[in-house]
Amino acid sequence: MIYDLPFGNGKRFGSSWSKPVNALLGGWQLTVIEHISSGFPVFVVDSANFSSGVNFQQNGNSLIRPNLVGNPNAGGDQGGKTGCPTQVHTVTNWFNPCAFASAPAGELGNASRTPVNGPDFVNTDFSVVKRFALPWEGTGLDFRAEIFNLFNHAQFGLPNTGATGYADIQTTNFGSITSTVNNPRLVQFAMKFTF
Repeated sequence: MIYDLPFGNGKRFGSSWSKPVNALLGGWQLTVIEHISSGFPVFVVDSANFSSGVNFQQNGNSLIRPNLVGNPNAGGDQGGKTGCPTQVHTVTNWFNPCAFASAPAGELGNASRTPVNGPDFVNTDFSVVKRFALPWEGTGLDFRAEIFNLFNHAQFGLPNTGATGYADIQTTNFGSITSTVNNPRLVQFAMKFTF
């Protein structure tokens, strides 16, 4: 979104400002880029159960799906397991790992390829732009102040993956998030001469 502030000569406010005041306070522009997306699908596999003939191929890897024995988006004990996390959608437990179990030998588990989704992504980039007209025809000086990730909102990566590159029920931190996918708030200033 681009918004020209209504201040300065020829604008709603400050149309009678002197040249020095207008040069300082008039003609500012704001821009906002908002990126909102739902979480990416998470591939859940079982690396310790390579039953011959029932595996599936994903990006050159031979994988087995686990059984889904509970609701991965709900906390609490599930699938006959105890000591399960009481709360999900946290960094420590993005989903409930107790909702998955190894399939019997010779069987492909009943879980879908992507039974859970990773964290949503919300990011706001903001900038303030001011163009200063110079006394030579067609020349100007643009000042920009840009803030990336304005609200310093952490954007988390997918739940931890094992050696296969997927969320593996055999890993010790299965279901936890150990990475971020964006930078913390960054501020930069720039000047540009146009002619």
